[in-house]
Amino acid sequence: MESNERDLLQAIADTTTDALIAINQEGKVIEWNRAAERIFGFSAKEMLGSSLNMVIPERYRTAHDTGLERVNGGGDRHVIGQAVRLAGKRKDGSEFPLELTVSAWQQDGRNFYGGIIRDVSDRVRMEEELKSSEERVRSIMEAANDAIILADATGCIVSWNAAAARIFGHAAENVIGQPLTVVIPEKFRSAHDEGIRRVASGGARHVIGDTVELSGLHSNGSLIPVELSLSTWEIGGERFFGGIIRDISERKQNEERLRKQQKQLKSRARSLKRLNEEVRTKNEQLQALSNKLAKYLSRQVYKNIFEGKSDVRIESYRKKLTIFFSDIQGFTELTDRVESEVLTGALNKYLNEMSKIALDHGGTIDKYIGDAIMIFFGDPETLGEQEDAIACVKMAIEMRKKLIEMRREWDVLGVSTPLRVRMGINTGFCTVGNFGSEERLDYTIVGGAVNLASRLESAADADGILISSDTFSLVKDEVVCKPEREITVKGIAYPVKTYSVVDLIETLQKEKEHIEARLKGFNLKIDFDKLNYTDKLYAREMLLKAMAKLEPAPDEADSPD
Repeated sequence: MESNERDLLQAIADTTTDALIAINQEGKVIEWNRAAERIFGFSAKEMLGSSLNMVIPERYRTAHDTGLERVNGGGDRHVIGQAVRLAGKRKDGSEFPLELTVSAWQQDGRNFYGGIIRDVSDRVRMEEELKSSEERVRSIMEAANDAIILADATGCIVSWNAAAARIFGHAAENVIGQPLTVVIPEKFRSAHDEGIRRVASGGARHVIGDTVELSGLHSNGSLIPVELSLSTWEIGGERFFGGIIRDISERKQNEERLRKQQKQLKSRARSLKRLNEEVRTKNEQLQALSNKLAKYLSRQVYKNIFEGKSDVRIESYRKKLTIFFSDIQGFTELTDRVESEVLTGALNKYLNEMSKIALDHGGTIDKYIGDAIMIFFGDPETLGEQEDAIACVKMAIEMRKKLIEMRREWDVLGVSTPLRVRMGINTGFCTVGNFGSEERLDYTIVGGAVNLASRLESAADADGILISSDTFSLVKDEVVCKPEREITVKGIAYPVKTYSVVDLIETLQKEKEHIEARLKGFNLKIDFDKLNYTDKLYAREMLLKAMAKLEPAPDEADSPD
């Protein structure tokens, strides 16, 4: 190969986002581009001449070696030229999903193999999230009281929930793939077909987005008064229609009875009007009372109850949550030195500001215990275990920053003691739900994970955020933490590793600080602008290891050196 061609191919290999790898027939690496360095974490210097098994998970190595021997011996080449989904192993030992396309060639009587490798971690995650979303949607559809029917651009049914089967009398297996006209009275079918064709061709959408009353056709031939809400969308260039259909037979019967009653009650119209006014007044009173009661419930619990998503009954369940505790340092002593009116105003101001931050981050405020606050993430609403934990830590960081502003406000109110707060965060399984009696319920959480969060708060330094190792494992990719001492907790047989929260990685990156320090036995220089993302992760790992070793031993405090 001429030099220019070789240089061109090398330039292409170095600029592509996919890993380009070549091995000889012994399985030794002979080509390793920059994308391969980025994806696997191994440099070309480390890999060239090394076995490809270095980036293959151990459980797959035997199959790889066997396949290589088979192909070298002229056997089946079923993977050559095919895109296959496999798992790769990074330098740090972590595994990730990848997509591999293999090619083969011969030169000077020897076999060589090339691979184009794409990191599909994001795709796999999105596929999993999409699957989960589809399952949730399917579950919601099946639990709905209204019929939910989906159809394609030709008007053929593609989805039919349990409520649709109940309302129209057709089992799903009998109508999937059938035209929608199976539930449309004959006199409306022509108009329906014309509407489908018009919308599919981009024409006017007369009923899309509106709620209309129509008649549906039951499997026994009877007509059913229904209320229809119709929507349409496109996926991959293909149009679909969705209809939410409510059986309003009972409503129509009630309306008819009402009309008859109105005819009979014309003479009592004035009394009825007065009664309506009384009902409206009662509704307004109930609404006002509801708004007052909302102050005694967490926002999420109130919403779920009044939207009918939760039943008000004694029940509980196990769930993995992230729990937050905070407490004002020295507050008990403060109550003896500060006038109650001043202290009450300052405390309420503090609780109000902290609560706003908690709600902004999606936290469920469990209770206030004097100056202490208990908050948890993951119920009744959740974004996922990791997302809930990250939201909780972000909330704590924002609270800590807000406290700096509030210290000046406390001074204005006449509270001379500095506002210093300890925070503790833990992630673990709890029992969550409604506890109490039939007369009085309390929505809360209990369990060892709650006790550990409380213990972390007690062990935290003033203005410190102390988290457990379980929480750290979920937030470490977005939050800078430093290892702290282990603590013992009643009910846990082993010491608990703890970490103090420094700040968000994103925040520290934006600051673009330059750090340099020199001591005997200590030389540190960091230029954040020159570090890429991978280098920052490695530097962070090294600094955390160094910080763990820098923790002084108890007898070092007395050393003259």
